[in-house]
Amino acid sequence: MLGEGFVHAVLDSTDSLIFVKDRESRVVYANDAFLALYSPEERKHVIGATTAENFAEDEATLFLEEDRKAFASGQSEIVEEITDWEGETRILSTRKTVYTTEGGEELLLAIAKDITALKNREHALTRANRQLREYAHSVAHDLRSPIAAIISGVSIIERDKNSSLSERATLVSKAVKESAHGLANHLTAMLEAAKSDQLGLTFKRTDLNLVLEEVRFNLSALLISHGAKILSPRLPVVVVEPTLFRQMMQSLIENAVRHAGVEKPVVKLTVRRDGGEYEFGFCDNGPGIPKEKRHLAMKPFSKPEDGHVGEGYGLGLMQCQRIAQLHEGFLEIPEEKTAADDPTIVARISAELQAR
Repeated sequence: MLGEGFVHAVLDSTDSLIFVKDRESRVVYANDAFLALYSPEERKHVIGATTAENFAEDEATLFLEEDRKAFASGQSEIVEEITDWEGETRILSTRKTVYTTEGGEELLLAIAKDITALKNREHALTRANRQLREYAHSVAHDLRSPIAAIISGVSIIERDKNSSLSERATLVSKAVKESAHGLANHLTAMLEAAKSDQLGLTFKRTDLNLVLEEVRFNLSALLISHGAKILSPRLPVVVVEPTLFRQMMQSLIENAVRHAGVEKPVVKLTVRRDGGEYEFGFCDNGPGIPKEKRHLAMKPFSKPEDGHVGEGYGLGLMQCQRIAQLHEGFLEIPEEKTAADDPTIVARISAELQAR
């Protein structure tokens, strides 16, 4: 037999952060990668301590909530941000699974992969794509004026009574104008493409993690001003219309942040495959949408009816509903929200789009 020492050597040699907790969220085992989150002086005190003791209050609350969810359902998966002892932000993709010891005790096994570098690459790619669209828009816009001047100049020469163009010169001037008009039309198409990423509805395989990163970037000012967080598991690669799907995701997250009704909104995404559909849940730590206001939420650009002066529901769930329908799916508001993990909004799309 290889023995317990060999098992510990294997666990300590991996880059994954591995730890085990009991029902009181006390850490009963942690490998070297997990202990490296703490300062050298703190590491010897990690075993036996609870999450609440080791992290800031807001982080501890989220972690304890995930622990409770995992013990209740048997497992959980989430992408979370933590700050290590050196002040560096680490992004972890963590899966927690309940297992029972030979003595009958239920423990929580957690394996976390550090995806900070991956997230940074996704963020850099998002920024590059955004800059490329902005550059295309700028170039197209700047070139329209000189092209218009060329067309106008050639027309003036053609109409000038003091000028006598040969047959060949007349054909050349006509060709110049046609080429300039064609280029102008092409630039107009570039401007439209820069506004909507692409013309028409083009469904294609899309990494939704990149879409979410772009949403984070677009909403960064809002998230900072509200002290809000977005939590999400690793999202799948699916066939969607990228522009519309990003628009829907951004609108749902933005509305959740603005209308959560709590001091520090936390929006958590969930995803599961259900037969021929993907179900995306958008959960927030607020009380949910009251029944009496659901008819408002489903109206485009609706405003609160309670006399409150402020922002309305933005794009509106009705518009998001249309986007979901274009993906052969639908948007729904669950009947009631009884727990923090209950989704406020659920978006379903057809997995059969993969066949397109």
